[in-house]
Amino acid sequence: MLTQSRRGFVIGTLAGAAALAWSKDDSSGIATDRKWRYGVIGSGTRSRGEHLPILRDYFPEVEVTALCDITPENLEQGLKICGGAPKGYTDYRKMLDEHPDLDAVVVCVPNYLHADIVVRALEGGQHVLTEKPIATHLADATQMISAAEKHKRILQVGFQMRQSNLYHRAADLLAQGAIGDVELVFGSLFRGDWNPKGWQYPDPKTGKKTNWRFLTYTSGGTLLEEGIHDLDIIHWLVGASPKRIQAQGGNSVFRDRETIDNAEILIEFENGVRCTFTMALFTPAVPQAAILRIFGSRAEMSYLEEDGKRYIVIQPYRGKAERIEAPYLKPEEQGVWKGSIGRGVEADAGVCTYREHQAFLHSIGTGEQPAVGATVGREAIHISLAAERSLHTGLPVEWNESANL
Repeated sequence: MLTQSRRGFVIGTLAGAAALAWSKDDSSGIATDRKWRYGVIGSGTRSRGEHLPILRDYFPEVEVTALCDITPENLEQGLKICGGAPKGYTDYRKMLDEHPDLDAVVVCVPNYLHADIVVRALEGGQHVLTEKPIATHLADATQMISAAEKHKRILQVGFQMRQSNLYHRAADLLAQGAIGDVELVFGSLFRGDWNPKGWQYPDPKTGKKTNWRFLTYTSGGTLLEEGIHDLDIIHWLVGASPKRIQAQGGNSVFRDRETIDNAEILIEFENGVRCTFTMALFTPAVPQAAILRIFGSRAEMSYLEEDGKRYIVIQPYRGKAERIEAPYLKPEEQGVWKGSIGRGVEADAGVCTYREHQAFLHSIGTGEQPAVGATVGREAIHISLAAERSLHTGLPVEWNESANL
């Protein structure tokens, strides 16, 4: 499934390393007296906005030794963030070939490139933290998982929302039976359009350079690029595999692109829970951009932000609502995290990226598999790809009969 055209694509990475590093040829996890050597591939908005400055400011045990991006401006700006210390590249393959001693690689490139880059890094002996989605096809994700297992490397997927205190507290409360048995989930995401300055890719149909998120080939589809966050959280909190997925939607406002601008999805889970999820890309002024309501046999769970604090709300069907605070920061992060914390369900994206790197360093240092590993990544794209298939065919997609997505 890994196409030759993707192998031929030149893109970039960045490298960093940390103290008490686990040598890449030492699977016992024995610490050494050197730093971790990282490579970050891709120096676009996500990388420059969070990954690079977070590695620089919060992880002195990480040494960024190589940075690569196909766009000279992105590469130059990324190198400035890193203080000019890493060696810069425009070809990730050359970077990996010249730095076989890298301990880990962080992948921040358009979705369709993930599989080729991740597999090559794993085969070279590097651990990998890749941005979501893990891949744009299930077969690619399976190959990535196999490569990680064969070479005994860590493969972690960057779902920031999986690191949020809000959802971890919600998962704990659900496990404790706070609302009884989960019966029904309603979720929605209303946001504005993609960054107009996104990287441009030649549209295979027209040859015109187009924002990569507008094309199915490069993005995998809107539900794989954006809706996947919320669908992954819902899947996690429900705690069961989907049974059947059905979707409708299309392009109601942005009609001059290939990828959709709205969708409605119905998911039936194996444990009997049903979920309805709605999203749109043309509603930037909506006050409540993201909503998640979980209905149980005894009560409803939702969340509320008020006076700079965030709460999980348990509303019994009879009785008074209870508010349970879900702080943005953990106690041990108070006074450590200097980044901004804004409003909204994804406002803690920066601190969640910080936690991603903490988790990744823990895994590569101990050999423990990450909680948000490759299997989580594969199941997440399975849901999004099944919804895209249903939307375009008008037919429901059975979970156990959709392995060729």
